[in-house]
Amino acid sequence: MSASPVRSTAGSALLDPTESMLKARPLRSWQAAQKEAVRARLAAVHCEWCAEWLPERAGTPATVDLEVSEPDGTMVLTSDDIACWSFTEAQRRAAPPALDALSRSSRDGVQSALQAIGDRMFAFDMASASAPAAAPIAPAVVRAAWADWLRRLEALWPGLAIEPQQPRGTHETQAPADPWSGMLCVRWTWCGGVWRLGLPYEMVIALMGSEAAAPPASAPPARRRPKERLDQALAAEPVALRVMLDGAELNLGQLQELRLDDIVPLAHLLDAPALVTTADGTPVCHGWLGQSEGHMAVELAPQTPNVLPLKEKTT
Repeated sequence: MSASPVRSTAGSALLDPTESMLKARPLRSWQAAQKEAVRARLAAVHCEWCAEWLPERAGTPATVDLEVSEPDGTMVLTSDDIACWSFTEAQRRAAPPALDALSRSSRDGVQSALQAIGDRMFAFDMASASAPAAAPIAPAVVRAAWADWLRRLEALWPGLAIEPQQPRGTHETQAPADPWSGMLCVRWTWCGGVWRLGLPYEMVIALMGSEAAAPPASAPPARRRPKERLDQALAAEPVALRVMLDGAELNLGQLQELRLDDIVPLAHLLDAPALVTTADGTPVCHGWLGQSEGHMAVELAPQTPNVLPLKEKTT
């Protein structure tokens, strides 16, 4: 007889140690100090750009509200060597007419970023009675500031690409990055909106430099929490199980005499456990047959050396 989970994959089996090393993907994670190194590098780029392009105003925070975290299932990268950015603009007040030329009824991330820079550079003071007329040169200055912002980011990763985040479902996108991919998600306030940057593993390594090779800081085991419970992390990897019993042998004459409702005794002894194997016959453990909630069930037991492995017999 065979018993398998509701979702099973035909022929699935446990990997031996050698095959596991060949097929298993690396599990990558970052320490708090390493995330702080990424935060400091990007915060410095942000502050330098703001100091050069944006006017100082009362109420502007002196520090950068920048967060670095590991993937939460929302960020999707197009490639392992391409960073993806997105920008969500804040609720915008009315802008001068010349700056509205930067935006249309539907704006993508670039247009939203241009509008946010324009609002930050040239929007009038809410305390004043009226807004000064925007100079014709304003859109050109905004575009120059935007181009300089992208250049500063690209300078952190020479030879690597930074692209706008593609919407989910497009053919260029992959599945969302998982918490063990080594990717980092960066989020901070930029020109009144929210800037998000997804960095794949290789770009994180390039950004941290010597910090990437630093030994992980030791922390009390009690304070370390898993990113995901083990049963949940492995839930998408079903393994089919079989419960093997010693069968019965009949000669052709006995086979001809069989009728419905006949009882054919098996060679399997009542006090002998069944053998639980994977779909390809690899032994897992022993088990005792029983019932649970109206179904046949097997109680798993250790595979003792004094019990010979059972073999499947054809009847």
